[in-house]
Amino acid sequence: MRCIKIIKEGRRRRYIGFEIKTKENKTFEKNDIINSVRKNSEEICNKHFKEMGLFVVRFNGKQGIIRCRHTEKENAIDLLKRIDRINDEKVKIETIATSGTIKALIKKHMSNFDI
Repeated sequence: MRCIKIIKEGRRRRYIGFEIKTKENKTFEKNDIINSVRKNSEEICNKHFKEMGLFVVRFNGKQGIIRCRHTEKENAIDLLKRIDRINDEKVKIETIATSGTIKALIKKHMSNFDI
């Protein structure tokens, strides 16, 4: 018997892998990233983070995975790339890859990601 998963409209998600770079190799807490994404989403994208479906799924201090709605993928990538400060620390966020599942993202593009 074959099982088919039905996805309700509006439930399609994308997972974006990212890495934070700083001059002093500083690490951050998950809450620091959450607060920065929340604050900058309205300034940069003119949308509330909930409207974009943004959620920090995993974060290990330097690398992380953020979830968004499939229609907001480009806005989420743009948002991450345009964040230049976290807790008054100058940062550069680079996106690694995008996938429809966390498992595929880690397996194909972030194999060194430790949780």
